[in-house]
Order: sequence, then structure tokens, then C-alpha cells
Amino acid sequence: MKEQLKIAIFGLSLNILEHIKQEIQSIYPDIHIAWVNISDPALDVLLVNEIFFNADSIQHIVNAKHVPYLRLITAHEKAGSIADDILYLPFQMTDQIREWFKIHLTYTSTDKTERLTRAPYKKADVDKVIQEFLNERNDNIQIFDASGNIGLMNTRTEQVWLDPERKLKGTDSSINYTYATMQMAQSVIHTQGMDLRIWLWNTLWYSNELLKSHSSTDFYKLVFWPQPDPIADRREIFQIAACFEKGANIQQVEQNLEVSQDRIMKFVSVALMCGALCEISIDEAHLVQDDADEAPSGLGRFFLKIRSKLGLGS
Repeated sequence: MKEQLKIAIFGLSLNILEHIKQEIQSIYPDIHIAWVNISDPALDVLLVNEIFFNADSIQHIVNAKHVPYLRLITAHEKAGSIADDILYLPFQMTDQIREWFKIHLTYTSTDKTERLTRAPYKKADVDKVIQEFLNERNDNIQIFDASGNIGLMNTRTEQVWLDPERKLKGTDSSINYTYATMQMAQSVIHTQGMDLRIWLWNTLWYSNELLKSHSSTDFYKLVFWPQPDPIADRREIFQIAACFEKGANIQQVEQNLEVSQDRIMKFVSVALMCGALCEISIDEAHLVQDDADEAPSGLGRFFLKIRSKLGLGS
């Protein structure tokens, strides 16, 4: 038996998660168990909510990396029992569970090294995943990343219902989705969700790992106004957005504002991913021409109108 075990439990509420952790730790009182996320390359065991089992990232762990796993399904009359690859919840420590862990956690470190070499962790194409968030044909989907469940999304009505236990504001390249069950969709049918595009903008703004560089000479035009969550960044974001509403490139925006090119580049990266910007030709860009004809007070009135439109006050 190894001195350290790495176990990932995915897709459960915090209360249930903590209970299972305590019970599993009791099997190995003298061994350190590291509770890791599903992207850990040295994962020993995966326990995953059945809802997420068919997601591509989970299937890669199971089929390509051959990590021992159990699907978690709630069935009170079978609690604590294991049938094939299913562990029935609520979790109750039984001899069957102890035996399963004993069998699947006794392989050698050499076995593990060979498994890691054979199949490194595979991440989804983030751009494609985000495009699926904006595809109304997907209807109800469950979104998640390596840190856990994010929430339920309806791409047709463009609403998001966040998992109340989700504390992270951003995400990373492990973000993915799977189709939601009818039961999950019905659980929020009478509840108003967040605007999908507003949520997506703010999530990407907090996700620096996902940002990309773009040419400073390409021209873009604003498609819709963001509603930024971070108060400290609002004025700057609105100023950049106002420039792109007229059609501009990054160099022109930098020349018109006292804002660094890095910040403008971040705006462009986030906006392109969530559809708030589109690329245009130079003939459609009017920032420089319009600014030459517009008095400073005119731009100030323009910002006041935008703040009023977004309900941000004066």
C-alpha cells in the first residue's frame, strides 16, 4: 500500500462530500489521503456523480487513464452497496466498500507510472465549449470544471442557475458540460436564472488562464454591453466598450484612453469569447473619425446614458 492516496470526488454537495471523506479516511487511519480535483495527473480513485459520468473529461479519465472509479447514484434501499461500477448513496461504510478500496488501491507505484505515461489528462477545447454555451439547440446542460459543479444552463432561454456551493468566481481550461437530466431541469423551472451572457462575461473576466492575445491592429465592434461584476473595473470596462461601440482596434483605443494595452487586450479576449465583440473591416471603424468631431462633453453625456441604461446610477 502506498503512503499517500489521491482521491477525487466529483459532483456532490459539500455536506455529502465531507461525510464520504471522513468515512474513507477511517479505512486508512495511517495513510495520508490527498483530496484532489479530477485534473490531477496522479489520480488514484475517482468517485463521480452519475449525472456527470458521460462528460468527455470524465470518460477520458475512466477509459484512457484507466483510473479506478465508482459512479454515485442515490438509492436509499441499496445504501452502502456496490453493484458493478455503481456505489449507492447515502454513503454507509460496509465491508463491500472496504473490500473495493482494498482491491483497487494495492497496485504498485510502477503500475501508476505506466498509466500516467500512457494517457496524460486531456482538456477540452475551451473555445468550442463556450460556443456550445451559446448554441440554443443544446437547451439544458450542466456545466462544471475540475473544481466541481458550476451550475445548470439553459442555452435556449440564455439563463444560468449557479450551484449555491460554488465559491469560485472564475474557471480554467477544464471547464466543460454535459447534458442535464429532466429532473435537474425541472428543479429550476419556476426560478429566474442569471442572464447567460452577463454570467459568462464575468466568469471569463476572472479567468486569466483562458485569456488569449490578439492583434492590436485588427478592428472590432461591440455587439452588446457587458455588465461587469467587479465594481473597481466598471468605469474602465465601460470606457473601453464605448470605444469599441464605434468600431476600433486596440491601438486606437489605447490612444484614446488612459488604459494599458494589457487591459484592453483582456477586454478583447473576454468579449470575443462570449460574443460581445465581432471583427469588422477598417471601413466600419469610426472611433477616430467620430472622436475628431465630438466634443469632450458629448462623450461624457454618452457615458451617463450608458450608466442609466445599465441601472448603475450617476
